[in-house]
Amino acid sequence: MRQVFGSAGVIGNPMGFARNVGFGLKDFVSASRRGILQSPVELLNGIAQGSKTLIGSTVYAVSSATSHFSKTAYKGLVAFTYDEQAASKMDERERQLSLHGEGVLNGFLEGLTGLLQSPIKGAEKHGLPGVISGIAMGTAGLVARPMASILEATGRTAQSIRNRSNPHESNRLRVRFPRPVARDRPLFPYSWEEAIGISLLFQADGGRLREETFVMCKTLREPGKFLVLTEKLLLLVSSPYLVDLGSPQFVGVPPDPQWAIETEMSLKSIVHLDRAQEVVNIVGSNGETSPRDKRGSIRNRGASSAFIPLFHFSVEMPNIEDAEGTLQILLALIEKGKARRWDKNIIHRSNIY
Repeated sequence: MRQVFGSAGVIGNPMGFARNVGFGLKDFVSASRRGILQSPVELLNGIAQGSKTLIGSTVYAVSSATSHFSKTAYKGLVAFTYDEQAASKMDERERQLSLHGEGVLNGFLEGLTGLLQSPIKGAEKHGLPGVISGIAMGTAGLVARPMASILEATGRTAQSIRNRSNPHESNRLRVRFPRPVARDRPLFPYSWEEAIGISLLFQADGGRLREETFVMCKTLREPGKFLVLTEKLLLLVSSPYLVDLGSPQFVGVPPDPQWAIETEMSLKSIVHLDRAQEVVNIVGSNGETSPRDKRGSIRNRGASSAFIPLFHFSVEMPNIEDAEGTLQILLALIEKGKARRWDKNIIHRSNIY
């Protein structure tokens, strides 16, 4: 019972805090003791090394406890101040959006809106008693919703510090990326491209894309760059650690490959597809396209979204077969999406040879 209570996130996981600080103290004492047995210089080196580990463990413990508490308190406030539909939207936003400075302001505005709307909704459902309860809920939301935004920002910041300060994280390189294994699925031969695509969805942008359904990953002609397709998104990504993939110079996969999402496009925004030899040309509406970086294998020919509502880029595949296969899969995904009542986009297929 003590272990269950001590590991509770609502109080910051104190047992985890004590364990992490204890690891730091143990390393500090161990490094100092080894130095005493050797020489004064080694003693100073041991104290310096042990102090570094102790500080790192303490920072990790504090940020981990803050992250646990903030996330638990945030979920509690969301459940208390939002209805079921709004709470699900908040969870979706938490998964998809990165941290922005206007979160607290948005929370205050949402609370103010709730203060005005709650009495009206209460009156529609329960009459005069509903007005009173609506005023109470709206007043609570006016305070709680900005607090929820503050807790959300605090939790994200603490999580970022925690991820960067873990002193026990292994720095060894993997021979290859892990791949998912399911009990009800056959085990196929290992595919680097599939493993890269799935790892990207789980790791990039703090796991923002982990809910996406993976379809395909293809290596581009430029080293270290990849095209990843899900049922809803087209992603152009890169990693500096995969530039030498497939060559004798490749040394392995680090715990953090430093994924960079250079372009993110919703498949339903694509209005034109064609292929010229190894190059696949894609045109999409700027409203659904997020070009993060237009360098490398992305040969951007579009103008600023302030002037032209279309975004045009090209991806160069290693060979014609890969380019044609990618084009066919894109067309199939778009048709599947249209069958599920996507917006009516016209797909023009031209110059395919």
